[in-house]
Amino acid sequence: MRTFGTCLYRRRMRAPEAFETERLRLRPIQRSDADSIFQYAGEAAPTHFMTFRRHRDIADSLAFAQRCEDCWTSGAAFPWAVTEKTSGLFLGTLELRLSPPKADFGYIFAEQFWGNGFATEAASAVVAWAIAQPLILRIWATCHPTNAASAAVLRKAGLSYETTLANWEARPQLNEAAGPSDCYALTRAATG
Repeated sequence: MRTFGTCLYRRRMRAPEAFETERLRLRPIQRSDADSIFQYAGEAAPTHFMTFRRHRDIADSLAFAQRCEDCWTSGAAFPWAVTEKTSGLFLGTLELRLSPPKADFGYIFAEQFWGNGFATEAASAVVAWAIAQPLILRIWATCHPTNAASAAVLRKAGLSYETTLANWEARPQLNEAAGPSDCYALTRAATG
């Protein structure tokens, strides 16, 4: 008899280190990205709906970048820097967490890059890869119920609205200790 710790659904998975799309390149976040991270994480608009406190200084962004490097090493999560393929310009970040049979992700982009389809392009690539993995049957993400732009990105990436989760996530910039989140998901049937 197999124990829960060794069963199929507890296997560790790793995401690819890089993705390339028509316009974008996703690569692991590094400590050297701290200045670029601070460009969005220290600003009011990009962090408005986020579950983390706005970064007060570059030290906060450096700590986040170090956390990202540690996540890649341990396999706890896979945070990518989303860059423009031709220029190498840092646009934002996207993080995937794999916990078979499910995976979830989140993203944030600097305000100056909103409205260009970059978030949709990056999310679509990661969603397509994740749902194609034999061990992943569900990929999901959440956003604040009033964040129409993020909801649109999730729908364009192939996810569908499922429900609104009450008391789901803290959002410091909204003074929500446990605010609501809309849950979007893409699922497929198990095979074999």
